[in-house]
Amino acid sequence: MIRIENRYTRQVGCTQGFDQQKIQGATALIVGVGGLGCSASILLAAAGIGTLILCDHDTVSISNLNRQLLYTEQDLGASKAVTAALKLREFNPDSVYLPVKHPFSEEALTPLPRPDVILDCLDNIESRVDLIRYAARNDIPLVHAAVQEFSGQISSFIPPFSGCPVCALSGEESEESETVLSLGACVTTIAGHQATEAIKLICKIGEPNVGRMTFYDLLSNKVETLHVVKDPTCVACGTHQEIT
Repeated sequence: MIRIENRYTRQVGCTQGFDQQKIQGATALIVGVGGLGCSASILLAAAGIGTLILCDHDTVSISNLNRQLLYTEQDLGASKAVTAALKLREFNPDSVYLPVKHPFSEEALTPLPRPDVILDCLDNIESRVDLIRYAARNDIPLVHAAVQEFSGQISSFIPPFSGCPVCALSGEESEESETVLSLGACVTTIAGHQATEAIKLICKIGEPNVGRMTFYDLLSNKVETLHVVKDPTCVACGTHQEIT
């Protein structure tokens, strides 16, 4: 078996404060093991994350395969969470992979380790609000990402200090189409940013995208960053959020 210290040689010391032991001792929760979740989980596993909780109630379908890189046609109809855990375990057996085959809820996570960071890889606003509420109530940093067509967005949320991704919507729940079109290469690009943000938060290095929402137009190579002001009435992270 390849020795752990040799497996990560090419990343240890890549910047001041990078701490491989922190990564290997950390637990990350990925909610939504679709396009973003697949690529982000591969990258975190490659980095040597200690424990990866994979939460998704869905099963693999043929239309997933252009962007959800952990699955093949042999996996059609199988649980995404369970299949992802099996594939990742083959990819890097040093890490622990815990599949959750249910829609996200705090109750579903009760028997599992408390995450050090959350990756929001969801594709609907209702579940995102519930996930951010969980992060806010438990003071867990969260990295949000979303992709549509050739565009993507990234924002990091550290409760209770910064505005969350829903604050960026001024408390309005935007309508999201049932079918979101996206190019697999664009999904993987944004997932790479998301995994990098998670590692920065774990190691407490660099400048995470906290209090900001960065938009990437990969078709025109334009990048725009907006400041996110914390909204005390936010339905997700506000002082009077509902507990469900």
